[in-house]
Amino acid sequence: MSAFRNWREQLCCPQCRCPLAEHEGGLDCPQCRSRYEITAAGVPLLLTPADRQRFAQLLETASAARMQEEYARRTRAGWRARLWRGLSPPLPVYHNPAEPPLPRHPDGLNLWLGGAGRETPGFVNLDLAPFAGVHLVAHAGRIPFAENSCDAVACDALLEHVEDPAAVVAEIRRVLKPGGHVLAVVPFCHPWHGYPADYQRFSRDGLERLFAGFDSVSVGIRTGPTTALLTFFTYYWKLVFPVHARNPVRRWVNRALVAAWGWLSAPLRYLDVWLNRRPDAHTLANHLYLLARKPEK
Repeated sequence: MSAFRNWREQLCCPQCRCPLAEHEGGLDCPQCRSRYEITAAGVPLLLTPADRQRFAQLLETASAARMQEEYARRTRAGWRARLWRGLSPPLPVYHNPAEPPLPRHPDGLNLWLGGAGRETPGFVNLDLAPFAGVHLVAHAGRIPFAENSCDAVACDALLEHVEDPAAVVAEIRRVLKPGGHVLAVVPFCHPWHGYPADYQRFSRDGLERLFAGFDSVSVGIRTGPTTALLTFFTYYWKLVFPVHARNPVRRWVNRALVAAWGWLSAPLRYLDVWLNRRPDAHTLANHLYLLARKPEK
């Protein structure tokens, strides 16, 4: 509950944006009379009834089950988990060192949208369910923080998974303090991946237009053309050799084959050290980033 106490006063009702009052085991909205639970782990569940129903349906899908298993693996302890992570092939990803660091205010409220399955020091992780690493359950299009309350927002590979990314960006702008920064990362040339759903992709032009109400600081490539190519090949081999096959022998053989491809192809990702410098590299980029600032006025 201690982490929740650090930002309790900034919370508001996701339906009417009125400040919330505490009651035993939850939070009340004095204006619209909505009531919200707090889990035993101290995670507020600030979802509207419609959002709760929608997310419950999404979380019943097969892609959602795989997503939750992946989140659990990221934070699982023990020697078996460490051995599995050690034997897994490296991701076919070269991260562009020119990408700016996370905009984090040391003494402020820093919000991470879609931060399940990771621990990011200094950030409040918001997601659609109380997965591992989540501090606040809410809809990213109805962020339950007061206007001008956040010093920084990180939005890493989230916007493709929401039905209305413009609404999420509008909420980011609302909750950011004037002069506050947002770092958004979005896919461009990347296969479908349900976390738990997947709706769209973003070109550089589309990303800049989406954040048109901000002062753009920088736009660039996070992961480049070779990463895109290797990622598509990896997904292709997973289609040819299903890694979630029902037969356990077939499943493990397929996983070994895909892992072998991962180990053999991993060195090729460093071609992006060269390709990312080309002025037209963004036309085949895997992921793009945008660092933007909310105008002072």
